[in-house]
Amino acid sequence: MAGAPESVASQPVLRPARATDIPAIYRGELGYIRQWEPQHEQAWQTAAERHLARWVENFARLTVACLEDQLVGYSLWADELGHAQLCTLHVSEAYRRRGIGRVLVTAYIESARQAGFETLSLHVRSDNPARRLYERTGFSQVGVNARGYLRYELQTAG
Repeated sequence: MAGAPESVASQPVLRPARATDIPAIYRGELGYIRQWEPQHEQAWQTAAERHLARWVENFARLTVACLEDQLVGYSLWADELGHAQLCTLHVSEAYRRRGIGRVLVTAYIESARQAGFETLSLHVRSDNPARRLYERTGFSQVGVNARGYLRYELQTAG
């Protein structure tokens, strides 16, 4: 985002997602695919309806981070076979490395704990710098899935 401030003077404001946030979330997810997995863009676009359905099914677990009323990040988690799985977390490129990701991860952890989940999980590419964020917030690598993504978990006291 052009014109982003050099430093974030305040913490982002977290709020539940609104239907009007969906286009920005779509652009964020597509941007991720284009940057990290361009070979999968066509398949991702073909599955766009499935992605939208997941966002809607878990809309109450879709959180956005705003600075001065501008959406600068979001996260979504879902109940996957009895554990709280972080489906996506995105911070706009111009706002990365300013603590916004940590605020979103912390909110996910707290929300999942309040919902009674004892196991939180996520998958991440081994070359994704976000791995460090997840490790700093208490997640530990516990395996690798069939697609080669690293699986991380955090155990909480229910």
